[in-house]
Amino acid sequence: MAVKNNSYSRKLARKVSFSILGILVSTSFVLPLNANKSLAAIIDSVTDDISNARGREFAQDKGGSACNKLENVTSVMGSTIHPIRAGKQAFRHWVNRCGERSELAMKKTVIGQTYWYGWSMYIPSDWQDPSDAYDILMQWATYPSPRNGRFACGANGSYIMRSGNNISFRFQRKGENADSECTSYNLGTLPELRGKWVDFVMHVKWTGNTDGFLKLWTKVGNGTYTQNVDYKGRTFWNDEGEGPYFKMGLYKGDPNFKGAAPRVLYTDEYRLGDANSSFEEVAPGGSTIEPKPPAPQPKPEKPQPLPETPKLLIFEDFSSTTSGNNFTVESGGTWSVRNGKYELRDSDRSLPQSPNRNISVHNKSISGDFTLTADASATATSSRWDDFSIIFNYQNPNNYYYASFNESDDDKTNGIFKVVAGVATQVANFNSLIRGGTTYSIKVERSGNTINVYRDNILQATVQDTTFNSGKVGFGSFNNSATFDNLKVE
Repeated sequence: MAVKNNSYSRKLARKVSFSILGILVSTSFVLPLNANKSLAAIIDSVTDDISNARGREFAQDKGGSACNKLENVTSVMGSTIHPIRAGKQAFRHWVNRCGERSELAMKKTVIGQTYWYGWSMYIPSDWQDPSDAYDILMQWATYPSPRNGRFACGANGSYIMRSGNNISFRFQRKGENADSECTSYNLGTLPELRGKWVDFVMHVKWTGNTDGFLKLWTKVGNGTYTQNVDYKGRTFWNDEGEGPYFKMGLYKGDPNFKGAAPRVLYTDEYRLGDANSSFEEVAPGGSTIEPKPPAPQPKPEKPQPLPETPKLLIFEDFSSTTSGNNFTVESGGTWSVRNGKYELRDSDRSLPQSPNRNISVHNKSISGDFTLTADASATATSSRWDDFSIIFNYQNPNNYYYASFNESDDDKTNGIFKVVAGVATQVANFNSLIRGGTTYSIKVERSGNTINVYRDNILQATVQDTTFNSGKVGFGSFNNSATFDNLKVE
């Protein structure tokens, strides 16, 4: 797997044998494969030697070279065996607790242009403590930026990250009604990806106009490619000056991060092609042609039994100011019925260890299966952590479930949580975020040991747990004022 510098046309040597006057003569011809097609250009390539990258970000960052390491590795180095995707070497990214990052920075792109990306990533099988905050694994960075850190997903540009057990692509671009819009696409879980090379191919037009597009495929181990993203519309911002530049490796942020240390990640097989390139040219390890989605197959119709009419257990539309009497405020803030909604104002931020500093629960207890629906909105503030919670199977302030919805994401918010003896554990992560000031329709379904949580009729997460099978329902937040309405439990 040699690094390509100036010429990327591939050649094939064919041996041709022929007979002259009964004498067998052998010779070789070198024939260019691309002689009759337009030049398909690989414009950047780092597949064996890290010195071919535009930049290496590790030794000069927080903690220095003792806490951040970036190196070429071969399959066997002393007594250590390293995974290699193709060729003779791969890249090892190493960040200890005193460090910040170990990343390769690649060629900058141009706004309005179309590109093909291909690269590979390997998460070691002994990766530990997935419950800590996050790891950024890949990034399409824009720096410096007129956004000045104000990105809807939290971090700069678009990126692939681990949060809890989930690996997701956080896609940021200019929104329809906001300067920054964030969409999260699930790429898999740590148990699915650990100990295997994961290949990526991306086809994208970076633009702040509506004629952009972004497609992303992944292949795990020896499997086949799966298309994870098929998006059309704005993909970037036109006022950034330059297009994003790709970074691969580990970013942990400030030193003294939580969880296992040191962190280790391997990468390999990076290629960037322009608009004339193709899936085949950038795909790691000479992958097959671009996969096509299967044609939809018609499903036979069969009659469905009429559903039973669910029994209405709780309904509060807060049309009466006395509706608040049906709730018990367990902690925090000022809870009251105003303008036909149940409002939390002056939220309490004085309980740093509490999963929800503000809690109000309905007085009626629910047992067994149920479906809860409600409208909820986090009050918009200058913070990037505006949030609200839907609480269910509530026993007391130290034992209950809750679904947390937030503008940002870490191990303490934006997912399904279980609180036992006052300690909150994230049992499922949400792959998309909310925006402060926007009202969302939330649904929580409990059936046996299965819990499903929906936002605007889109499934956010599913978990199976039997810790609590009954209890009260209600509302809450960690540190934010919020508004709730139309609570119904069936």
